[in-house]
Amino acid sequence: MRKIEKLLLHKCMDYSSHLNFIAGQVTIDGTLLLLESDVQELDFFERPVEKRNWTIKIIKGESIDTVELKNVPLMPTSVDLFSDGTLLLVQGRCLKDGKYIERNARRYNPNGQLVEAFTLGDGIESVQVDDEDTIWVSYFDEGIFGSFGWEQPMGSEGLVAYTINGEKIWGADGFGIIDCYALNVAGSKEVNFYYYDDSFLVQLNDRKETIRYRIEGDTIDQFIFDEDSLIAQVDHYSIRRFRIKNRTMTAKEKIQLVDENGKSIIGPVFMRGAFLYAYGKNGIYKYSSGTSGDEFLLGEIRK
Repeated sequence: MRKIEKLLLHKCMDYSSHLNFIAGQVTIDGTLLLLESDVQELDFFERPVEKRNWTIKIIKGESIDTVELKNVPLMPTSVDLFSDGTLLLVQGRCLKDGKYIERNARRYNPNGQLVEAFTLGDGIESVQVDDEDTIWVSYFDEGIFGSFGWEQPMGSEGLVAYTINGEKIWGADGFGIIDCYALNVAGSKEVNFYYYDDSFLVQLNDRKETIRYRIEGDTIDQFIFDEDSLIAQVDHYSIRRFRIKNRTMTAKEKIQLVDENGKSIIGPVFMRGAFLYAYGKNGIYKYSSGTSGDEFLLGEIRK
């Protein structure tokens, strides 16, 4: 039986919503975004896409800003912020029907007005914007090999970098990615991703590989570096600490998230950079490891 470790998170604020939680994201500076709607269920293959209203909560420190997006022809699965305060909203599935291609990415200003729309392809696993406004997009298998009308999918390399306007500037050619499970963009010079079928976690610096680790024991959905280890979510309900030896990360302790009173925090978890957030029943909770992948790279543990 694996040891259970309790990880203390500090409460940022009381928070509850009458809307339904759809998705969340930690931005490059540690801000938490929550995407909400009054929609009960979403069919991501529904076409044409019905125009709906979406609410984005921007949680930074102890403050909350709200952006209302009206009549949006997307079913968004990802949201992030650019440096100028504009919002990126992305729909993970993207239909290609002959010459018709959906524009499944839309940029909005803080007043909820559309700035531009463009295409990022089908089969999107996750989307993260770095400090230079580069859009990093990881793809799952259908986005890599083609589905939903795509014979030459935009995500064929598994991980692709785009400009703020959606123009491709880099692709992870040569890695043999079948499914890019997890992405952690800590900065323009530090992009970490975990992929299958080789089960490697790779770190890029200036879009060039600096180091890679084999992952053993579990697949991972999201992660942060934490001192001499890795904290990773391995499924919807489980978080584990991975110990590192000889460039191999092995799943060890099961992690239980707790508040200052030692009570378990149950709810969605979001990880990026050195930040971990949990959206619990009674509020928003936060943990910061204070260790980025780049700092970790220089430590004794990686030698």
